[in-house]
Amino acid sequence: MNPNSFTNRFPITSFLLLLNAGFFVLQWISAEKLGNTMEPNELGQWMNADNLIARDLGAIHGGSIFRDGQYWRFISGTFLHGGILHVLMNSYVLHGLGQMCEPRLSRSKFFSIYILSALGGAVATYSWAAVSLTPDSKLGLPLNDAISILLGQPSPAVPASAINYCSAHTSVGCSGALAGLIGMLLVYSIKERHAAMRAMMVQWILMIALITFFLPNIDHAGHIGGLVVGGICGLTMQDYATSKTSLRWRIPAGLAGLAMVWALYKAVYNLALLRWSLH
Repeated sequence: MNPNSFTNRFPITSFLLLLNAGFFVLQWISAEKLGNTMEPNELGQWMNADNLIARDLGAIHGGSIFRDGQYWRFISGTFLHGGILHVLMNSYVLHGLGQMCEPRLSRSKFFSIYILSALGGAVATYSWAAVSLTPDSKLGLPLNDAISILLGQPSPAVPASAINYCSAHTSVGCSGALAGLIGMLLVYSIKERHAAMRAMMVQWILMIALITFFLPNIDHAGHIGGLVVGGICGLTMQDYATSKTSLRWRIPAGLAGLAMVWALYKAVYNLALLRWSLH
């Protein structure tokens, strides 16, 4: 085995890329099994975030979370994507960010920040669905009503339109986790006085914000939530050195790994139960 290969140098990045690809293939197989044929010009349409395959496999779906208590979707949605362009773009960014983050951090820190940022982005997505404007009335919900939706127990005062809006809200992709890595690197560059990296991260943030502003169906809340969580993780680190991984990072990494395994197992089982007639 070549010690200089990408897999050996960046094992966590390689693992995350493999999960992205594997679950994309699972979405593909599931769609084909259900007879969802696609034309070449529809490659990105048959598997968008609103598609039943993505929702049943584990997308961040408001109705399934607050009505059915499927909180594992906060993590599983990170490994699903809305189409081939979506997964290729996110994997390309992960490939680049992983090479910047993994050598500067221990594997435990890198993996923990990735999962925590994904979780932060997912919670922000779900929270924004509850507190944002309802599509028909254009009125924001009062804070106590929004909290009641987040807790899965909407108060009688919450209009049905708001509940339906939150229930239908769906999101997929690892953009929140990637934004978290950018946030961590930005804080790292400031603390370590790395001017070139700081300029690069600011450019990335501005570029992503500019590009996504003109694209439809972009989960801006997820990006912001992940960016904030990643920045907070960067602030809490006293030493970025790979050789100094303390127990306080190994424990979160272990918990993050268990949560990821549980979420992905639930996602696959949920799809099999609903779509493959598993009994």
